[in-house]
Formats: sequence, C-alpha cells, structure tokens
Amino acid sequence: MATDMTATDRMLPVPESEAAVADEVSKKNSPFLPSDAAVRLRDMADRTGLSFLCVDAGTGIVVESTDDESLSWLPMTVLQILEDVREPRVIECSSQLLYGLVPLAEIDGHRFVAVTTAFCKPGTRPDDLVLAAAEKGWSSDRLDQWMARQPHCSPLLLERLLIITSEQADSRSEASSLQADVTQLSNEIEQTYEEISLLHSLTQNLQISRGPVEVAQLCVSRMHGLIESAGNIIWLEDKQTGSHFLIEGDIPFDEIGLARLISRFDDYDWARPLVKNRVQGTLLGSDYPGLENFVIVPITGGSHRSGWILSCNLRDNREFGSVEGSLLNSVATILGTHVRNIDLYQQHEDLLISFVRSLVSTLDAKDPYTRGHSERVALISRRLGQHLNLPEEDLNDIYLSGMLHDVGKIGVDDRVLQKPGKLTDEEFEEIKEHPMIGYNILKGMKNLQKILPGVRHHHESVDGTGYPDKLAGDEIPLMARIMAVADAYDAMGSSRVYRKGMPLEKLEDIFRNGSGQQWDSRIIDAYFELRDEIRQICDTYAPDERNLLEGTRVTSRIP
Repeated sequence: MATDMTATDRMLPVPESEAAVADEVSKKNSPFLPSDAAVRLRDMADRTGLSFLCVDAGTGIVVESTDDESLSWLPMTVLQILEDVREPRVIECSSQLLYGLVPLAEIDGHRFVAVTTAFCKPGTRPDDLVLAAAEKGWSSDRLDQWMARQPHCSPLLLERLLIITSEQADSRSEASSLQADVTQLSNEIEQTYEEISLLHSLTQNLQISRGPVEVAQLCVSRMHGLIESAGNIIWLEDKQTGSHFLIEGDIPFDEIGLARLISRFDDYDWARPLVKNRVQGTLLGSDYPGLENFVIVPITGGSHRSGWILSCNLRDNREFGSVEGSLLNSVATILGTHVRNIDLYQQHEDLLISFVRSLVSTLDAKDPYTRGHSERVALISRRLGQHLNLPEEDLNDIYLSGMLHDVGKIGVDDRVLQKPGKLTDEEFEEIKEHPMIGYNILKGMKNLQKILPGVRHHHESVDGTGYPDKLAGDEIPLMARIMAVADAYDAMGSSRVYRKGMPLEKLEDIFRNGSGQQWDSRIIDAYFELRDEIRQICDTYAPDERNLLEGTRVTSRIP
C-alpha cells in the first residue's frame, strides 16, 4: 500500500499538449458505432489476440472497447492524426509504445478508427502510462497486471498483422454484404415468382364457365397469402348475382364503411392505385379507428367499373408502396376484363337465343299442330343427357339442337307438312329432306356448329336404315342418338289433326322392340329409368313459359 501511495504521490497531471484522457473527452457527444463496425472490431480482436479501442476520430471519444480492463488513453500525437487514417498504420511514440491504427467505419460525417497498443520491448514502463493510470485511480499492481497482458513486437510486425487482419475483415465484410444482397435478391425473386404465380393462376381460371365471384374468391385468398396485410377485400358487383363482399383477414369496417371510404375520394384519378399511409392521427383516421394504411384499386373492364379491391394495415409497421399498388392493379385488371368478357358473352348468348326463338316461332307458325314439339324434345333430350352424366356445356348444346332439330321443315311444302291423311311415298321422301335442309340453314353459323350433328342425324337408326346418311351404331353422334329417342317419344305420344297420341304402354313396347335396332339400347335404358320424370316434363310443359330457353343462358353455367 505504501508503494502505491508513493507512486500516486509522484504522479503529476500530464500537459494537454502531450496527452488526452478519455474521461475528459467522454463528455462530448458522439454517435453510436454501427453494428457491422462493432462486429468487425470484435472480429479483429479475436483474430489477433490484441485489445482494441474504437475512437471517434473527430472528438477523441472512445465509443467501444474489446477489453473491459483498458486505460482508454491515447497521447495527443495519436489523437491528432486519427482523422487522416485511411489505411492500417503504426505510430511509435518516444515512450517505446506502439499504437496500431485501422480505419473502421464512417457514418453521418464521423470517422471511427480502431486503435491497439503494444510495447517495443518487454519490461518497459512508460511514465505516460503511469500518470494515466494514476488519473484513473489504478493501483501500481493493477497497472503492472495490465501491462503484463500487453504484447511486445516490432513496428513492422504489428503493421503487417494489422494489414492482414484488415484485409480479411474487408473480405468478410464484402462477403457478408454480398450474402445480404443475395438474400434480398432471393426474397425479391421469390416475391416476384409468387406474384407471377398469382397472375398466372388467375389467367388459367378465366374460362367463361367460371363466374366472376368464383374468380374473385380465388383472387382475394391468394392476395392474402402474398401481401402481408391484416386484411384484403374484393367488393364485386355482378349483373347476374348482385353484390359480393369478399373478405380475407381482419377489416376495421363493413361494406357500408367501405362505400363511405371510397366516396371520400370521388375526385381521385382512378387511373392509378390510391395509396394512403399514416392514416392514424388524421381526420380520416378518426372516422375509421383501427385503419392505419391502405391501398384501393378499381375493378374495371374498358370503361365499365364492376367493383373495388382494398388491402389495409400492412404488418410490421411497414407502409404500402408502388409494389403492392401495382400488384393489386394487375389483379383488378384481370378480374375486370373477365367480368367484361362474361358480359359480352352473355349478350352474344342472348342474341343467339333470340335467333333460336325466331326460328322456332317461324316453324310454329308454319305447322301450329306441332307447336311445343321442338322444346319438349329439347327438354327430354337434355334430361337424358344429364342422366348419362354429360357436362353442363354439352347439355346446353343438346337442348339447342333439340330446339332446332326440325327447323328444316321450313323448306317443306305446307300441303305436305299439314296433310291430314297418310303421306304418299313421294311426300314422305320430301319430309325426309328436312334434316338436310335444317343442316344447310344452320351450317353457316359459327356459333351453332356444335348442335349440327343432332339436327342432321336425329333420324338415323343404329341398324343403318335411317336417313339422311344411313349411319349405323356408334357412327351416329351421341347427341343424335339421344335426340332420336326424345323425338320418337314426343312424336308417337302427341296427338295430331290426323291421329290421336299413342298410349304409353304401346309406345314403350315399340321402344323395347326397337332397342338396339332403331335406337341405341343405352339411351332406351336411360328412358325407362327416367320414364316418370319424362312423362311429367311433357304433362307440365307450357309453351308460353319458354321453360328451358332461359336454362341455356350463360347464367346457368356460371356459379
């Protein structure tokens, strides 16, 4: 203890021109060391076995140390050159102390330098260090222990060690930066892939048979997995099924609230997405508690607007930007185009149905005694096809073909068509022309190509004795084989001016006897399985109701 006191008594303050003590300058302000620079500082210490100080070159403040037992003291000659350090260098002081300096980082105009110390030779006890230790309140023993831990080497060796260590640190930092860039790029590629996957999935589901609501539900569910927001909405107005409010996640308002929100931006140019961040603390935020930020895009197809898409409250306090807005805009464009295409297709279907009605009305006017026959054949044919598990699109084609199967009778002489008595052979040959006449009337219409087999071949027989082409067995299109049974049922069971309708028992005996010869046995079997339903179809049919004409509309195919 006496020795410590004697040493302390001999310690005098170091002149400011000679040294600077960290405790004196630490009162100044200095920025925090960046995390990557702190990691580099520790890495250098681990690899060299040296203790390092990190010093703010402009203020001389020691902002970090790799050794808790450090004097944190630098001579003024070192402090004065810190801002000029651009590469590793070694300063040798007169006190046999070596100071190794390595540039570390620069941020906000502040340069940070890593500083380490070493002795030129062992056993050295510089007076400067003794004075610095005394000012920090260290005992002589504590100073000796600290000095014993410090390395000794030549200036050249220390400089070479610092250069190699700095280069390694630069390489690792560059590799780490590259890895961060690769990770970021990978995340961006993954995000882009997910966006492309979403848009591709949507385009793959834009068949006319898929309704707007079904596609919109696919959109909102995929969006919720792609955009990390609390909630997503698609508000769709469908002409056929009305308004639909599809939600995934949590939304801080209801359908009426969304309508009010959109109405607040009546003057906005909806040619681009509406992006609003930092809503809380504003008048808008006071009206919509819980709403932090959002993106709104309109669903449009051409000049027609059919709804809205909204995503709100991006997670992790992030803000919406052009990336989210662009994605939602792409989804809205695809969905809007699909809605518009369905509207146009529906209009086209309506025109087609009007055309069919006109042809059927013309035939009814020419042969009023068979009024309703075509539609009953259409109804029966459709039910038989349904029983055979044909898809909805095929059922609609069968129905239209049934409606038009006798349209060729327009070209048959009225005297023959309406003759009350038995037809002559010549008159029957003229009647047999009606399938080909009907085929020739309709074959020029592109949209009716799929119904032509039924119109042309509904009088063929499976044994090859039918007309007009004497096809046999499976050569006869399935549509025509179905319609042949339906046509025969209604023709034999309906009353005409020249005869009464055939009793059902006799009609079914004819079916049994002609199964596999005149008619396809599979279709006859289907008839007998549906006989009660078919009889009810005919008993309840009312021509003025146009029963299934509405069933051929696209609305029946779209959920």
